[in-house]
Amino acid sequence: MKQILQLLIIFLSGPAFAQYDPGATMMIAQNNLMYNNTIQSFVNQNIMNDIAYGKAGSRTKKAGTKAKSSVNNAAFLFGPSVTTSQTVQQDIINTIKQKNHQVGNSLEKAFKLDKPFPRYVTYLKSLGLDVQHNYADAFAAYILGMWRIANKAADPGADKIQAVREQVTLTLDVAGWSNEQKQEAAEYMIYDLILANESYNSAKKEGMIKEARAYSDMVHNRFLRKNQLDLRSMTLSKNGLTKKL
Repeated sequence: MKQILQLLIIFLSGPAFAQYDPGATMMIAQNNLMYNNTIQSFVNQNIMNDIAYGKAGSRTKKAGTKAKSSVNNAAFLFGPSVTTSQTVQQDIINTIKQKNHQVGNSLEKAFKLDKPFPRYVTYLKSLGLDVQHNYADAFAAYILGMWRIANKAADPGADKIQAVREQVTLTLDVAGWSNEQKQEAAEYMIYDLILANESYNSAKKEGMIKEARAYSDMVHNRFLRKNQLDLRSMTLSKNGLTKKL
């Protein structure tokens, strides 16, 4: 089975990427890409903790769940705008340049030449997650991907992916969000995930065990610090993400 969150940035090589430093990019990106207020709204709502500690799962057995899920799914949909996508990507590049101009320039070249986002969209869609049109799908891909890195876990199967997606649709509330807000939040998360995977998976591929462990710890520690969520206290099963007993 293909890795659900496999790096879709081809390993950077050649003159154009000679100065690209995935480790530095990871550290800078992971500490700066979650500042966006639209994304932070789900933290303020404690959505991740609702999912992790079982509040979402208890709703799945209630009458009317199917209708609620259907309504939620429609609410999560958005029509992607090229302008919004360009704005998000440039904002990420500019943010990283403010911290490390050289890394930011290298990342900008990588985005232009490799175009990781559309390929990542295609890959995740083959797994049932339409991150380009559905905010809940993007959220599910994001939390699953970060959980996988933090726990150095194997790739989840389709049943577990869909279980987490169901948790998300039963928990998130995007009432009042505009089309642009949903797209922005979805794309910031996917780019954040791409950068995290780029470093973690490249270290694993190269047999750099110490570095891979460090990247895993970065993700774990950032979620503890910024979201008050211990990804390593969660387990993944056919019931989705739940707190370990």
